[in-house]
Amino acid sequence: MKSDIKIELAREIALDVPSPSPDIGIRAGVDALHPTYRGRVVTSFAAWNFLELHGHRELTSVAVHSLQEYGVGLASGRHVGGITPAHLTCEARIGRFFAAEGALLFSTKNQAILSTITALCSEGVVVVGPSLTTLPLADASALMGAEYVEFESEDELRQILERYRLAKRIVVVAEAIASVTGQRLNTTRFLSALEQSGAWGMIDETAALGHSGLRGAGSAEDVPSSPALLARLINFAPIAGVELAALVGSQELRDVLGNRSRYVRLEAAPSIIATAIVERALDLVEVAITQRDRLAMRSKMVSAALRAQGWNVVSDESAPITAIWCESLLKARELQDALLQRGVVVDALAARGLRRNGAVARILLSTGHSEEEITWLMDSLLEVRKRLPSAD
Repeated sequence: MKSDIKIELAREIALDVPSPSPDIGIRAGVDALHPTYRGRVVTSFAAWNFLELHGHRELTSVAVHSLQEYGVGLASGRHVGGITPAHLTCEARIGRFFAAEGALLFSTKNQAILSTITALCSEGVVVVGPSLTTLPLADASALMGAEYVEFESEDELRQILERYRLAKRIVVVAEAIASVTGQRLNTTRFLSALEQSGAWGMIDETAALGHSGLRGAGSAEDVPSSPALLARLINFAPIAGVELAALVGSQELRDVLGNRSRYVRLEAAPSIIATAIVERALDLVEVAITQRDRLAMRSKMVSAALRAQGWNVVSDESAPITAIWCESLLKARELQDALLQRGVVVDALAARGLRRNGAVARILLSTGHSEEEITWLMDSLLEVRKRLPSAD
């Protein structure tokens, strides 16, 4: 007789290698950058709010106007009345922003990945993704019987492309800036490798959006298009504070997903309020040149200071994502806790790949952080470096 389901699930939990993030006691405060910890206000370097647009008066204004005009939202699928002129206007605006033919909206980035992989991949197809990605690429590949492979460097990617050159199709997904480590992708060389092998590529611009490029459009400003580029993937939560994602690409991609993907056809359309907020947020991002310059200078200063202190910084120095590599998640959490005692909040994230098993303490900078808060962050890390044994 088979075991009880609850017993089987308990065994699966016992076999689970990753440990869940504990509740460290951080609660919402006056804004995302200043939450509370045990009744006192602390400074958060764990919030995705690079240009401090969350709660911007122009965004709240368009949200109220959209709520009054359309209501809270629609509960209809895309093909049965779920798409309004507001959705189409937002998709066109996103397409122009990234110099593409158009865009297709999704409620979440995970939904966009699941829709794309399940619509385009099947047995005999190879899906390749970065080793530390948080995207559900392996799950989507398993659904369709496609093979999933991870890469950690450009040289390894080229080896994979050569190894699977006879596959029915190769789809490679990369991040313009890695959300976990802050490492920047060489987009030109990445797309060149795909063009030479005949593979299809997708670039996740989420962590680059807003602060990278003259207009904040990430790698789309350096390499707007390529014969190997299937689409760009974006989640607008880091700049707009609302859950809305988009695939940016050709009209043919829109047609394929609209005709073939059951998710696109049947899922309810994204919130109209979110589309209005994102559309206005892109207008604000384009003109935020001074904020981008200030954020880049802060990023270089913090990165250089931490390297000088002896930390193993693995991120790109110009990215507002500064990641300190740790040997284990336990040590990353020790660093997180030591900083928290000094009123500084950072993220402790597992960084597990096929050949890497470590963690990072991730620092997210924002134009909303004051000079005093930046200085206190660096002073706190220096003090922790001296006092915490595991810092070595």
